Amino acid sequence: MKPVYPLHYRVALLPAYQPNPLRALLSLQLAEKTIEAPAAGQLLVRMKAAPCNPSDIAFMQGGYNVVKPLPAVPGFEGAGVVADVGPDIDPAWIGRRVSVFVQGHNDGTWAEYVLVSPKHILPAPDGFTLEQAAMFFINPFTAWGLMETASGQNVLMNAAGSRLGEYLLALSKQRQMHLIGIVRKEQTAETLIKRGFDSVLVSSSPDFEQQLRQAIQQFQPHLFLDAVAGEQCGQVASLLPPDSRVVVYGGLSGKEISGISALQLIFKKLTISGFDLNAWFAAAGNEKVNEVARQLSLIIRNNEVQNPVAITVGLDELAKGLRHYLGAMSEGKMLIRF
Repeated sequence: MKPVYPLHYRVALLPAYQPNPLRALLSLQLAEKTIEAPAAGQLLVRMKAAPCNPSDIAFMQGGYNVVKPLPAVPGFEGAGVVADVGPDIDPAWIGRRVSVFVQGHNDGTWAEYVLVSPKHILPAPDGFTLEQAAMFFINPFTAWGLMETASGQNVLMNAAGSRLGEYLLALSKQRQMHLIGIVRKEQTAETLIKRGFDSVLVSSSPDFEQQLRQAIQQFQPHLFLDAVAGEQCGQVASLLPPDSRVVVYGGLSGKEISGISALQLIFKKLTISGFDLNAWFAAAGNEKVNEVARQLSLIIRNNEVQNPVAITVGLDELAKGLRHYLGAMSEGKMLIRF
């Protein structure tokens, strides 16, 4: 049954960008919006679940490449059911479960309803749980895109205890590549070794740099995937073999990249670049995206990755859920249920 318009629905609303992440999440407001029937080229999705990712936190801080007019509805991914379609969209979409990815200037997924274009959805793969469908875009496709830059060479990554690390581990096993991780806690390192990482280094250890040198000498990684930036980026890059690459896809430290000299870049032929998922999707095209989605869905269905949800909340409990997520990201995602 199609919705009755104008449709009234609830959203989480960000009134202003806040550099302090705690202030940003505490500023979120529960609000009501109205929406008309979808126009040409649009689908209306009744959201069922949406996670919080580090990119969502960065967006609320005003430090992301997506800047929306304020007040704005956050949320870059989620899952739901198509409730209605525009006049030029196949009505067979209505009632289908879909995964949603929205990083434009429109409202995000932390809402009971969201308008999207066909390129921003994928049919939820058969057998997927709601949680798996809600988290099918950002981490899986980012891992795939990052692994494409490896060109078959061994990989070193920080923030290895993240959900993205799970996907990179699964993909490295498929490609028979060695994966070395960097984490902050010894307990996390022990867990990742059991999961199959070839080596895991603890950045808080007094002999971290010595361990790093030994691991690089042993495994010869020529790609460093950096989610932290700051001083650690330069520290690791300076020890990589010649002709290595650094791909930065996050800035969890909140600091500028430092510690890399011009001479290292010149004479070791190091290259540093960034990875943007939006740009990857734009370059990939629909055919490739659908094929990658098929392969990623097999990894998920075969239980090669773990996607724990640490806390599930409703829209009216966002402050509680986000506070928990901000303090313990490695435990799992915060999931909003609608």
